Amino acid sequence: MTKRNKISLRNIDWGIVLFYIIMIFFGYMNLYSVSPEKAEKQLIWILLSLAFIFIIFLFKPIYYKHITPFFFLFTLFLLVGVFFFGKNINGSKSWYVFGPISFQPSELAKISTSLMIAHIMSQEDIENNNKALLHISIILGVPAFLIFLQPDPGSSIIFSSFLLTLYREGLSIFFILYFLFYIFLFVASLSFSPWIVVLLLFIFFIFFFLFKKKILFVDLFFYIFLFISFSVFSIFSPFFFQKFLKQHHKDRINILFQNEFDRKYRDNVGYNLLYSKTAIGSGKFFGKGYQKGTVTKGKFVPEQHTDYIFCTVGEEWGFIGSGILIIFYLLFISRIYLLSERQKDIFGRIFGYSVGNILFIHFIINLGMVMGLFPTIGIVLPFFSYGGSSLWSFTVLLFIFIRIDASDQTSLI
Repeated sequence: MTKRNKISLRNIDWGIVLFYIIMIFFGYMNLYSVSPEKAEKQLIWILLSLAFIFIIFLFKPIYYKHITPFFFLFTLFLLVGVFFFGKNINGSKSWYVFGPISFQPSELAKISTSLMIAHIMSQEDIENNNKALLHISIILGVPAFLIFLQPDPGSSIIFSSFLLTLYREGLSIFFILYFLFYIFLFVASLSFSPWIVVLLLFIFFIFFFLFKKKILFVDLFFYIFLFISFSVFSIFSPFFFQKFLKQHHKDRINILFQNEFDRKYRDNVGYNLLYSKTAIGSGKFFGKGYQKGTVTKGKFVPEQHTDYIFCTVGEEWGFIGSGILIIFYLLFISRIYLLSERQKDIFGRIFGYSVGNILFIHFIINLGMVMGLFPTIGIVLPFFSYGGSSLWSFTVLLFIFIRIDASDQTSLI
């Protein structure tokens, strides 16, 4: 290696690398407890990850900035191509399969979109810049929409993590609240009649106008637009739910409003959630011990090696082990945010926040899934769940950022 690269290696934040190694190690241990056969394959993917890390450090960070637009277009090409050449697995046409090798282009999209967002926002200030916001919306919307059509609504939801990145860079909190309110309206329209939701919206806006002292004509037009958009969304949410989502997606959402312990649900749509909660609860405070989980050993939880890997932690390591894992994840993500803040180059800061936010949303949604707070939508637990595509995408995301952080903070060269 050149002298320049040796300096970069000495500047690596070895604390965050240690976090990564520990998470990979304990993730492998838990996967081995669930399925030794799957763990053997995972070990191969972990070793191959070292090759990706080596390749990442061969390139100067400036190269990532230069190739970003081409990489993003290549990812969009793969996302479109999967509709024609992809393989349907578990109801979603999300995979390319070449003999024993398979991968999801949606995982690649997380990397390319993170780089593209950093590339655009390092050149354009989004605060009070509608043109820049339009560019960002297109960059986020196109891959998310293509992934949703596969259909893979879980992976498309991950793109909402970029809202947190935009907020750090000056986006008004209003846009995030606006997004969250649409989610609330969707759930409310499925739980009650959408016309009741519209009526409550109308009453709210009437009271808002009555108590607001002064309303300009422009403001009045804006509030009327909000009411109409909220109402139309509420009315069409049940139609969208029935016509555009697959039955297994609808079942996973419906069970959140039901009791999975009820006899009519426990053997079908509520089965996964029932045994996931049973596994976590049976671990109690200290857990049953490594490889002593009866629910895990009995293989009662389908997809326990992927989406539901956390219930293995709950059963075998108990409340203490689960709590330590949660704290560890939060410290790991916090470290990424801290390193992002110290970046002198805007590109590095924005990319770092994107990496941290993607990991954070994956972590929150996965835990919510296994505890019945969020529908099962195929969101893996980073560095713990089985799968080469996800492991490689998280590894590449993290180590591109580590490479950027290790470089001269005054330049990307």
